[in-house]
Amino acid sequence: MSRVQRTRVEQGVGSRKSAQMRRTQGASRLSSSVPSRRMPPVLSRSGIGINSVALDNRPVPRRRVDVPLSSPGAEIRLPAVPAVSNKWRLLSGLISVSLLLGLILLTNNELFQVNGIQVQGLERFTERDISQAINISGSSIFFINPERIKNDLQLTYPGLSEVDVQVTWPASVSISLKERSPVLAWNWDGHVRWVDENGVAFEPHNEGLDVVQVRSIILPPTIDDRFVDPRIVRTVAALDDYLPEQVDMIYTAEHGLGWHDARGWVVYFGFNDDNAEQKMNVYQSMVEYLEGKRIKPSIINIEFLDSPYFRMES
Repeated sequence: MSRVQRTRVEQGVGSRKSAQMRRTQGASRLSSSVPSRRMPPVLSRSGIGINSVALDNRPVPRRRVDVPLSSPGAEIRLPAVPAVSNKWRLLSGLISVSLLLGLILLTNNELFQVNGIQVQGLERFTERDISQAINISGSSIFFINPERIKNDLQLTYPGLSEVDVQVTWPASVSISLKERSPVLAWNWDGHVRWVDENGVAFEPHNEGLDVVQVRSIILPPTIDDRFVDPRIVRTVAALDDYLPEQVDMIYTAEHGLGWHDARGWVVYFGFNDDNAEQKMNVYQSMVEYLEGKRIKPSIINIEFLDSPYFRMES
């Protein structure tokens, strides 16, 4: 091949490469200017790759109800109702409603209603007193609270020292109690309270009971949460052994306990029962001396054993 022919061949090959390069660059510019199309999503029937959260958030399909009318081809569409997809929720709802209905039937069944109570240990109280205080007649046994009954009784009647409540099926309530025993009756300004040996006060029951009377124009001295100082209670008990029957005691804030002697004077004994026997011996000696001297005192005070005194009428 001559030099001229080889030159022509090389020029032809170069021109074809240049044309091919221009076509490639033009295609790339065209593809960059035209937006690429999105590929459609691929659905899988196997469940792999499915977004479960998106599926759970989908609205529950509603069941359409069409009711045919008398005219041929005519029908009316009722409002669509949601289709229940979770049968367990429906089942749990039915169980809850059944339990609620069963509970209502049980609580209203006469078999489980309290028609009366049994009370043991009554002395001055009556069964009617106890029934009125707790008011449980006709109540369902399911709503009976023994501790509440006990508290109600002790608040209503402080004269009850012990209360025990037992509830048995189907509708039985038994109450065992112990009443306080009064040792004195404190009378101030027309108000009377019985007091037991521990100084606890309570409303009188059975007014005919023979109880030592203490009259005062003031309230008695108290200690802790008690109504009367137990020392005063012990002093009353000690004096009661020496005093004649049907003699009422008195109490003053200045001289403590005392009494009105039937011979016309007032005796003051003090605030405690210390040396009670010696005080009474001193009192008898003073009375014998005064009667021997024909002296009629208005007051005899034996509050202090080492310094007793009497006072004449002024």
